Amino acid sequence: MGKGGDSSENKEEIVGSFGPSLGTRVESIHSCVHILADGHLCIGSESIGFRSIDLGNERTIVFALVDISSVDEIDSSDLCIKTRSGEDFIFGSFENRDDVVTALKEANKKALSTFSADGDKAPKQERKMLRRSISFPAISSRHLLEQGDGIDDSFDELLESMADMTLGIEQQKEVYAAEQRDEANTSQSKRTIQGGRRYSVEFFSRVLKSRAPKEIENAWAKLKIDKNVLCPDILIEGVEIPYSIDDFYETFLGNEAKYPREKFMVEKQKTENIESTKWHDTGDGFTLGRVYDYYNPNPAPMGPPMAQVKSEYTVQRYNSCGIQICCTTMVSGVPMSDCFVIENRTLLEQTTDDAITVRVDCGTRFLKRTMFQKLFEVTSRGGTKKAWLDYIEWIKSCS
Repeated sequence: MGKGGDSSENKEEIVGSFGPSLGTRVESIHSCVHILADGHLCIGSESIGFRSIDLGNERTIVFALVDISSVDEIDSSDLCIKTRSGEDFIFGSFENRDDVVTALKEANKKALSTFSADGDKAPKQERKMLRRSISFPAISSRHLLEQGDGIDDSFDELLESMADMTLGIEQQKEVYAAEQRDEANTSQSKRTIQGGRRYSVEFFSRVLKSRAPKEIENAWAKLKIDKNVLCPDILIEGVEIPYSIDDFYETFLGNEAKYPREKFMVEKQKTENIESTKWHDTGDGFTLGRVYDYYNPNPAPMGPPMAQVKSEYTVQRYNSCGIQICCTTMVSGVPMSDCFVIENRTLLEQTTDDAITVRVDCGTRFLKRTMFQKLFEVTSRGGTKKAWLDYIEWIKSCS
């Protein structure tokens, strides 16, 4: 078995989760990330597979090597696998990305030569949803059109395509209602990991002691003027909140916060089934991270009444200058929601002794090409802006 496996997890267990679908042998296993899920990419003799365990639930993606049309490098540690059906799969955070790209190309080439010699039909693999189990029907990949594709098609075909996308919505709602009734009979507790009540406050206290005040001030000044490529659109700017940086962090952000974000989500956004981690060190000695899994009301005309959402937050404290909060959000179970993730960044800057100003930037990162890109961008910006304005008003009401 090739290099690249994770010693913290049993290789036989990883391979066994795919059954015989990878082929007669497994060439290599590589730790990586797909969307927001940590897992392993396995390269077999016939197929490749990605496996992750999210909140204790196993999820896999498998597709045949002969279905791969290209493998492209992205940045320094990511790659994109394109399939002949027009889908793009982005995997990142490889320690040995170049070796993985080479291994994928060689396996693809070998599989194509074997396929040509045998003359068999390329196998079709079922692709399972990542993250927690969900019963809603998946949208066919033929609807994941490239931007601009289908412009010359007839209007009737487009209407037919949209009709297909809405097929089964009533069934989805019935399934959701049934699942909610089942869950009502089972008590659920919030998931917590390392990080005690004072952990986040003590963490930033150590950070500030380890860096010169001038260094932190310069870093904050640069942060404000540098363009953030993930969040290019400024949604909110100059809105004032009557708190100091210290008071705001301890009141709303820390593990021991009096008014945590979960309280706002439940009271104002009608969020359900929230599961969250505590703040924990992301590994760079300067950034804390946490993850929320929850269900939010779905305002879209398509999909279930409650949409499954995963938000990954990071926070950085720049002494008394300000705080940077970044969030990556992915929605599941809503038609075509797997095409994109929403990125937003918030800068909280101390302007007076008892007031901070808020700036919110936003961006939509597309994982697959879609003819509805503009629609998703506008919807994401509007939703993010409304959520933050509501949050700001809620914060003011708590003072």
